[in-house]
Amino acid sequence: MLLYLNKRGAFSSMICEDCQFLFECPNCDISLWVHHNPEHFLCHLCQHSYRIPSACPKCHGVHLRSIWVGTQQIENVLETYFQWKSVSLYRFDSDSMKNISSKKAALWELNNADIIIGTKMITTGFDFEKIGLIWVILAEWELGYASYDAEETAYSNLKQLIWRGNRKSQDTKIILQSFIPKNPTIERLTQHNFKDFITETLKERKEYLYPPYTEMVRLEYRHKESIKALEYIKKLETKLKEFDTDEKYNFLCGTSTFRKNNTHHVSLIIKWDHIRELLQNIHKTILSERNLSVIFA
Repeated sequence: MLLYLNKRGAFSSMICEDCQFLFECPNCDISLWVHHNPEHFLCHLCQHSYRIPSACPKCHGVHLRSIWVGTQQIENVLETYFQWKSVSLYRFDSDSMKNISSKKAALWELNNADIIIGTKMITTGFDFEKIGLIWVILAEWELGYASYDAEETAYSNLKQLIWRGNRKSQDTKIILQSFIPKNPTIERLTQHNFKDFITETLKERKEYLYPPYTEMVRLEYRHKESIKALEYIKKLETKLKEFDTDEKYNFLCGTSTFRKNNTHHVSLIIKWDHIRELLQNIHKTILSERNLSVIFA
C-alpha cells in the first residue's frame, strides 16, 4: 500500500465543513494559507491578507476546519497502530533521501515495504512491483500551491500517481481522501473528465488574466526586516507605474510578507502583454539588486 501526501512539510489551509467551501485568494484563485499570531489568511502568491472570519462567506456556517498533517505524523500514527504486527513501514521523502547511499537503499525498501508513505518525489522515476492500494491523503493539498496553475499541477500529479500504480498491469485500487470531494478538480479527476477540466481551466485563466491569455511576471523581494521589504516593493511598484502611461498593466502589490528561512518575502505581480518592455526601464535595478528575483510564468 502507498500512502501519498503532497509534500513532507504541510501547508495549513481552511475549509467549511458545512458546504465544503475552500478559502481562496480573490486575486489569484489559489488556496489561502492559515498563519498565526495573530491568526490571518495570507496568499503566498500576491500576499493578499485578511483576518480569518468567524463564519463561512458562502453558507454562513461556523464549522470551519484548519487542515494540517505531515509525513512524520502519519508514520508515528502507523507505527503505534501496527506495533504488535509484523508490518514494515517506509517513509519516502526528502528527509529519508539525504545522500546517494540512501537513494540506492530506497530502491530495495520500496519493493519490500508493506506500507510506503510517499511525497511527490515518488510520482516519477520509480516502478513498483506490488502496489494493491494507493491512498491519497487530503487531495485538496495539491490545490494549495502558490501558483496560478495549481489546479493543472494537481491534476497532472495525481494522474501520474494513479498511472504509476497501474504501470505493470496490476489491479491497483485508488482512494482519494478529501474534505472537499465536490471540488470540481477532484471530481473531474475521479471521473477521468479531462475535457471539462481543460475547458474550465482556460475559462478561469482568461477571467483572471493568466497565461496563455496574457503575460505574467512576479517580482519577489527578500529582506531580513518585514517593513523594509514592504517599503522596497511599494517603491518599485510606484516606479513602474510611472512608465505605464496608458495604465494598461495590472499590478498586484503585496501588503504583507511571508517568512522563509528567517527572511521576509513580498511580491509584485504584473499582468499584461509585452511585460519585458516595461521591465527594461528598471533593468539596472534588477541586475544590481541581489535580493530581487524576476520570475516569469
